Amino acid sequence: MSQFYGLVALITGASSGIGAEVAKEFARKGALLVLLARRTERLNAIAMEIDPSGEKVLAIPCDVSVDDEVKKAASLALIKFGRIDIVMKNAGWSLKGELAELNVHDYRKLFATNVFGVLNTIYATLDELKKTQGRLAVISSVKSYLSLSGDSPYSMSKFALRALCESLSQELKPDGVSVIHICPGYVATEIRQIDNQGVWRSDWQDNIPSSLLISSSQAAKEIVQAVSQRKKEIAIPNYSKIIIFLKRHLPGLVAWVILRFKIRVSYKM
Repeated sequence: MSQFYGLVALITGASSGIGAEVAKEFARKGALLVLLARRTERLNAIAMEIDPSGEKVLAIPCDVSVDDEVKKAASLALIKFGRIDIVMKNAGWSLKGELAELNVHDYRKLFATNVFGVLNTIYATLDELKKTQGRLAVISSVKSYLSLSGDSPYSMSKFALRALCESLSQELKPDGVSVIHICPGYVATEIRQIDNQGVWRSDWQDNIPSSLLISSSQAAKEIVQAVSQRKKEIAIPNYSKIIIFLKRHLPGLVAWVILRFKIRVSYKM
């Protein structure tokens, strides 16, 4: 029997991509699910796919950037299942552009979801995680270590999450709560089809080479395994491990390569 059998996992951004696949992976291992996302129709479709009876899944439309919505979702989770053992923060989006093309409002809008949405989720569930000595998993990015031209908003948000996880892993250790910082590279999801207003653009093509992409289902398997093992940090796929290693130990070389080969983020506005 899986160690997750009967445990309750709350997942934000669960209507697509990593969030949806992580939900399915937890379900396969016997966990009960609380799924949060803004897109109600897609969220309900994922919940129905996992458990048509609705006994093991609770789908709650929720915008994590709104304090009261996350608190309400956590309350509904407790009413249905009585506990929360795992919190998976996945909700987020990517804002691209050079500083001169953006303004403070743009940065603030991204941080509302990518940073303050994480804090809202943590504050809404932390007391329950302490009761269950549970697990807090934060989907961050390899860009929590590396920032490129045209990518400062997104990378700033992920650098912030890495700092948050480092602090919380120390603060919550006496309570038995594990904090897992997850650093994916390029995952085959819709994130690169989201424009700078946070709107999904179905006509946009993903310009990342297939050799650099990992499927969301494979990413989910590795993420759930890391949660199972209560790891402090994982990087996926292997090139993400290499980037982090080089950034930690040979930052000058990384900077030279970026400048020499004019590596930057391509983006649409």
